[in-house]
Amino acid sequence: MVQWGAKMKDDKTIRRDTVDLTDSRETRKANFVVLAGLDIGRKYDVENDEMYIGRNEMCEIFVDDEDVSRIHAKIESTTNYVYIEDLGSTNGTLVNGEKIKRHQLQDGDRIQVGSVTVLKFNYVDEIEDSFNEQLYNAANKDYLTQVYNKKYFIDRLKMEFSYSKRHDAPLSLMIFDIDFFKKINDTFGHLAGDSLLKQFATTIDQTKRQEDLFARYGGEEFILLLRNTDLETAISIGDKIRKKIESTQFTLDKKQVPVTVSIGISVLAKDNFQDYHDLIRAADKQLYRAKEKGRNQIQHTQDQKDANIKLNLVK
Repeated sequence: MVQWGAKMKDDKTIRRDTVDLTDSRETRKANFVVLAGLDIGRKYDVENDEMYIGRNEMCEIFVDDEDVSRIHAKIESTTNYVYIEDLGSTNGTLVNGEKIKRHQLQDGDRIQVGSVTVLKFNYVDEIEDSFNEQLYNAANKDYLTQVYNKKYFIDRLKMEFSYSKRHDAPLSLMIFDIDFFKKINDTFGHLAGDSLLKQFATTIDQTKRQEDLFARYGGEEFILLLRNTDLETAISIGDKIRKKIESTQFTLDKKQVPVTVSIGISVLAKDNFQDYHDLIRAADKQLYRAKEKGRNQIQHTQDQKDANIKLNLVK
């Protein structure tokens, strides 16, 4: 039993002047955090004098919701205050439940645009900002590769699939699998395998289009969603990625190791898939067809029947 009153020989606490980490009044900054809707937890820092909220992908705060106008509202930042102004949107902008035309934002205000998206306005210091960022990453990012995780991807896929169906717009799905990954693990060890996965994810993340959604799907499988992209374009993008992986020298234990990737593509077009599960299954079938045909290649489909074929798994 520890005798707290006794002097402990191994007590070597360092004596120093303690800086108050909570006194951050001079470094507090304004931001918005998504409370409800797509991408819950994502934050948007107020960094410019003007920012825009809307369905246009050029908006700093992009809200993918049909109830939101393309350029819905404007954020105006001055030295002392931040304002929000509705830009004549179809369904209006609400702050704390009331429609506004222009409003000076206060810490904690809740802004609703559309029927499902709610943003919270905050003034945060570095500690709070870092904490919020870590929470968001823990919920939505893969811990190893730091690309989006499977849960986040599926949530987005559900919405994109429904959107594409309603608007009769093409939606392409691409599944990647590193060729002979088990052999790499067996040869170099699992730590080296983890290093390869990180290098692989970074390479694809830097090669894909900015607007495409990239995630780790599981193990050595990754997945890419390409909005408003037809089969021909998806094949072209997939082949660009395949060639990039093939030409990249990956480093494992200070050795240059060649790596190739097999790719399966499925495309939603003309209501050819019933739900997003079918789209994934069809791409998965094409992935393993690429494996069966010799790896380091792309196989693709727009056929619903490919979603129902039993897979002969090949690694």
